Amino acid sequence: MADCPESSNVRDLLALHHVGPKTAHALDAADVTDDDVRRKRVSYTELVDAGVNPGVAARIRRAHSLSWSFESSGQDLERRSAQVRGLGDAERAWVAASSGDWESHEVTADDSDDEWPRSEPPTFDVAETDGSGESAAAEAAWRAQSRPTPLTVLDSVDDEDAALLAEAGIVSVRSLTTANPEHVADVLELDATTVRRWHAAACRHRR
Repeated sequence: MADCPESSNVRDLLALHHVGPKTAHALDAADVTDDDVRRKRVSYTELVDAGVNPGVAARIRRAHSLSWSFESSGQDLERRSAQVRGLGDAERAWVAASSGDWESHEVTADDSDDEWPRSEPPTFDVAETDGSGESAAAEAAWRAQSRPTPLTVLDSVDDEDAALLAEAGIVSVRSLTTANPEHVADVLELDATTVRRWHAAACRHRR
């Protein structure tokens, strides 16, 4: 890929959005060219593996519409959710599951706290004679309470904001309360004050 370190390739890389000298030299050392980026032949994970700061790599990915990874196992989505410090196991599982590999994820007691149920069990108003109806009703109530609260219930978060936060694996009010606002702002290139306001609103909603 790169034939002329410290010369034409570095200069070409510096012409890309969000690529500074340190990033350009890291990419050049990994034989990544500006053409690789423009033609989307490199992924976010490969940028990070090349030594690019994860936050910078996220900006480059967004600016050039790069793939998170060329892996097919869903590891790229797990790594994506791990960018935002504070995400719980349930949120990371949700992001990993969004790759379509639901069967490969075993739901544990901890996971189920913030995950949508696959099917809604029937609700019984009156317990069956053997007591199973009461148990089913209790389970149905528990599942209803365990559903994640969508971010759009917050007055300060609209559909577009929620879609943007989902890029960082933040898909519920709970996951927003546990995320680090400054890190989220850095990864998504958002104003830190705005993210802190969303975070505060989520915390108030959870009380």
